[in-house]
Amino acid sequence: MLKKALILGFFISHVCCQRFNEFHFADPFSQSWNWHSRHNLFPEERDVEEITEREREPLGPNYQDPVQAGTDEKPVLQPKPQKPSFNPSAIPGGVVDVDAAPGAAPFPGTFPESDFGFSSFGGGQYPGGGGSLLGLGGFFGSVSDLKPWWKGPNVCIEREESADDEDDDEEDAGEAIEAKKNETENQTEKVPNFFSTAISLSNCRQSANKYECVTKINNHGVVKTFTVRYKCCYGFMRTKGTSGCEKQLELKPLLDTINDLDAKVFRNLVQSTGLEDTFKNGNYTVFVPTDVALNEFNEKMTELNNVDLRGDAKNALSNNELVLSHAVAGFVDLTDYANEDIIYSENKNSSIRINTYPTQNYEEKMVTVNCARITKPNNLASNGIAHLIQGVAVPATQSLQDIIKEHRKLTSLRKALESTDSFKNLRENGHYTIFAPTDEAFDKLDPAVKQKLLRGDACAVSIIKHHVTAHTVCSAAINGNATTHNIEGDILNLERNSDDQLILEEKSKIIESDIMATNGVIHLIDTILIPDSALHINAALKNENLTKFNELIQEAGFAEDIDNLNNATVFAPSNEAFEDPAVVKKLEEIKGDKEKLRDLILYHTLSGQLQSCDMNNNAVLKTNDHDKELRLNLYSTLPLFTNVINRATINCARVVGFDEKSCGSVIHEVSKVLLPPTQNILDLIHSESKYSTLSSIIKDTEVEKILQENNRSITFLAPTDETLAAVDEADLKTLKEDKDKATTVLKNHILTEVLCCSGVGPQSWGFNSLVPTMSRQHLQVGRTGSHQIRIGRAVVTSCDNLATNGVVHTVNKVLFPQRPTSPSFGGFFLFDF
Repeated sequence: MLKKALILGFFISHVCCQRFNEFHFADPFSQSWNWHSRHNLFPEERDVEEITEREREPLGPNYQDPVQAGTDEKPVLQPKPQKPSFNPSAIPGGVVDVDAAPGAAPFPGTFPESDFGFSSFGGGQYPGGGGSLLGLGGFFGSVSDLKPWWKGPNVCIEREESADDEDDDEEDAGEAIEAKKNETENQTEKVPNFFSTAISLSNCRQSANKYECVTKINNHGVVKTFTVRYKCCYGFMRTKGTSGCEKQLELKPLLDTINDLDAKVFRNLVQSTGLEDTFKNGNYTVFVPTDVALNEFNEKMTELNNVDLRGDAKNALSNNELVLSHAVAGFVDLTDYANEDIIYSENKNSSIRINTYPTQNYEEKMVTVNCARITKPNNLASNGIAHLIQGVAVPATQSLQDIIKEHRKLTSLRKALESTDSFKNLRENGHYTIFAPTDEAFDKLDPAVKQKLLRGDACAVSIIKHHVTAHTVCSAAINGNATTHNIEGDILNLERNSDDQLILEEKSKIIESDIMATNGVIHLIDTILIPDSALHINAALKNENLTKFNELIQEAGFAEDIDNLNNATVFAPSNEAFEDPAVVKKLEEIKGDKEKLRDLILYHTLSGQLQSCDMNNNAVLKTNDHDKELRLNLYSTLPLFTNVINRATINCARVVGFDEKSCGSVIHEVSKVLLPPTQNILDLIHSESKYSTLSSIIKDTEVEKILQENNRSITFLAPTDETLAAVDEADLKTLKEDKDKATTVLKNHILTEVLCCSGVGPQSWGFNSLVPTMSRQHLQVGRTGSHQIRIGRAVVTSCDNLATNGVVHTVNKVLFPQRPTSPSFGGFFLFDF
């Protein structure tokens, strides 16, 4: 359904449009939709605890860390992540609404709390749990004896210092290094701003096995960020009820640790490829595939004649490359990484993408590497870390663009992307998921529709966007029912059925999943999804039950032409609008004249998409009907919220439905058929016999010129002959003969902006809506009952008579200017009325 009229604040601030005309736009739902649903696959992490300022370990003026209790400082062996994430919450984008019964077992491959260390024990700062003074020893021990765990033994410290004006994200690698170098060289030359204030702000966070404080110091305009991170030293872990990290792990060599994971097939690969000495003599992190995963991978490789999953022999993996694709130099502790972080393997520096997904249990999370689920993480060795994965981390060596261009099953998709010039919108450093229709999926379409899609007509872009998300969705994250959103903001439903098949939108089956690229992942699907937003305009009109307008298009023989409109706006009249007698008469006059019918249809269309948030009051819009104009007005009809714009009109027809997408265009439903005005206000008054007296009064006054100026946008309140006849005879004579006095009275009938009847809200006691007149006075306006509209002391008896320079309303009283609030000598006697 079109989004109907209840849109309080719909136009305020004009930020309601979230446009995704290019794929590289930021994901709108990554931050603006912070859904705290129990079934959200991307909620804020719940294992992070805020620490108050008074609990923070203070930083001295010379940035010296406090002396630890019970241990010397030990260096942290593992390297810091390339993109340290101080706040691991608010994972961007993602899959939401996982269908999980209460008490259900977690996903296989999730991280139970014991794998990463213990939780906060009711606060996590003090041994014994809870940090309460009434806990064990609360009455018998000194409060000062209770220490945070991170002040205990075997806790190591990492320090970081950075200037806030660094912005490596906007520079390439070489420029970033040079900028960093120049900044270091010139640091002492920076001149502080002595007129600014010295401010220090700190934020501390604690997770199960890490305590981190980030302090921002603004010293007279020079801003720096200091970070202190406390962690268990390598080889130690926390145990419940103790301070620090007292449990020391037995660290074996990396290969022995892999043996203990019972990954015999991978261990044999290491031996057969001659890489044993490599893993014995260096420090490595290895993502170890299970035996089942490697055997299934080998079977698939055999079926594909020893070529990789993309069906291209040049990308086939040797056993040596397969092993190195799972190895990363140094120590990679997964708790240091956030969703969509990238690390690089020893196989030609191929990328490994880390993704984090919540599960049914908020205290548990699923982590994948190149979409292979990690089942047993962070197995520490003396010279590395081993992570057991339930899959093979196929290396990502090509971009999404390159894969689609070369894949033998995606030739039709490649043509559609090329014809719409969509490849350029996939950023090289992005995070995308493409549900890619195969050639067989294209063949299922009607031949005419397929050709239009391959040619890249208006609907092709909408269809393509419907299949792309701005975040990585791995198949492992889909268990039961789940939803995600594409780059247009539309929800996509996913399901893993009882046969372990992945279904998209209940229509399309994922026939091949997790084809990894350097900037995302591809899943092959067997059916193309045609969203409502990709319907042609005629189909969209039928879909929204705007059938009368659709019939008019068919009668004019204009169906194909209007379907070919691209990047257009259509104001479609409701079916009820065609019952207006004036419309019935007009359509009878032009019946059978296809040229005039087409002009009428084109008068309801604009070039370019005018979405609701782009609408501005009193805007004049050029239509496709020989540049004839429509006038757009915005109103507030809420007595208590006069600054809230909640209503829009086009040529005084109320816009009752907004922003229905259609094949690269947008449709708004309006309450009237839009008939172009042909006369200015003065000509309209002269042409109506009921205004003959008014015409004689206007003649030769200043107002006569005002009412015929086409650059105006005004409202004229026109009294009829009957109304003027009720005026005192002497006053009426004065109006006819004294042109200056007539001008003063007539200007009180001219509102300085267009006021349509549907823009008048209900009249409420204590709240007055005022409109300015050209006489510099204000008239109170309001709607009483369901229909009667009052302007000043007059009632509007006929609404919205459109003119080229505004609108005319018939009123039942003459609106004489009000009596001055202070005595005035020589004033007009007319003011007493």
